[in-house]
Amino acid sequence: MKKAIAFMLFIVFVLMNATACGVGTESSGTVGETESKKETESVSETVISGEVREEITEDFEELFALRLFEGAAYVVYKGEEVYSGGAGKANKADGIDNGADVVYCVGSVTKQFTAAAVLKLCEEGKLNLDDKLGKYFPEYDAGKDITLSELLSMQSGIPDFLRSYDEDGNEISDNSQPYIEGISSDNNSEQNREALEKHIFSSELLFEPGDRYSYSNSNYLLLGGIVEMVSDVSYHEYVRNNFFEPLGMDTAGFVDSYDVPGAVVAKGYNKGINSALIFDYPGISFACGDIMASPKDMEKWTSALHGGKVLNDRMYSEMIKVRVGDPTLEPAYGYGLMIYDLGGKRIYFHTGSIPGYITFVGYVPEQDFYIALMNNHSNDNTATVAMKMMELFSLALKNL
Repeated sequence: MKKAIAFMLFIVFVLMNATACGVGTESSGTVGETESKKETESVSETVISGEVREEITEDFEELFALRLFEGAAYVVYKGEEVYSGGAGKANKADGIDNGADVVYCVGSVTKQFTAAAVLKLCEEGKLNLDDKLGKYFPEYDAGKDITLSELLSMQSGIPDFLRSYDEDGNEISDNSQPYIEGISSDNNSEQNREALEKHIFSSELLFEPGDRYSYSNSNYLLLGGIVEMVSDVSYHEYVRNNFFEPLGMDTAGFVDSYDVPGAVVAKGYNKGINSALIFDYPGISFACGDIMASPKDMEKWTSALHGGKVLNDRMYSEMIKVRVGDPTLEPAYGYGLMIYDLGGKRIYFHTGSIPGYITFVGYVPEQDFYIALMNNHSNDNTATVAMKMMELFSLALKNL
């Protein structure tokens, strides 16, 4: 019962704190093993029999029907694919099923890539986490003393351009979004980004930098611009050259310019309020929510990030360090990652919500356990479904 209560508090917290960010979940134990038999040869041995795998698949698909989940699900344990499938249609008109090879908008999971780009540039000596924002945007007088670390950890005090606030700086939870002068569907990405920057720079800070946590997409939009300034290439080119291509993320791309030959892209349904903002206005989700990828490609990223193939040890430690919050009580925040402890196990994850899509990508390092749910019908059941999937998986393996 205590675990169930903790799960529900966890879900409520994430739902309340992640716009262009989605819903949360937790982890549970799994079993499987890969042993190195010789110095020059490794042999994988699985304990998940075909019978148990069939039971897990049946349990998952019954769950999808009960929870009305429509999207893709992908689960991997120690490099072994446990489940690959989903429910509903990626494209109703064409009769294409959702699945782990289909491409979805991952929303705020994009922030992991932006954070990693900043940290990689720190490795190269081109950035420093103590750098002040005024160094890169001298026109932003109110935010000139905000550090890169405060931007990365959501402690900058900069209002989220996707949210509205009252006169006391408190978020208004009425699904309203602020008017942003200069934004137009006729603009290109750079023109809309300029309008967003002017909007951000003309707004007062909600609080003194470093005082507290407040989720803001504005932070990561500015960080994406800084990546461009110091790398001398576009943010998209930097991410593609340093992450997508080296890791073999063949389906990965960006909302404004997605063009991967042969890729199957899920159509987003049930877009809801203000759905035009992301897709009809180029640049609006730049560096904070504009990546598209399949669940299988996101596993490549997650495995590499937490396996030491993206950042050196020092910068990886900076990324996963709890910057604000207590992960034993509620999801905390690092750099582009949410961090939560449940049942003695640490979970690194992020969520994404973009009109038509809700995403959860999580990793439990103690178990080398990966799970991704990518929902293309904007159901708010995604977190609950992910939680239950992990529970069912553990139960099935315990019965071996």
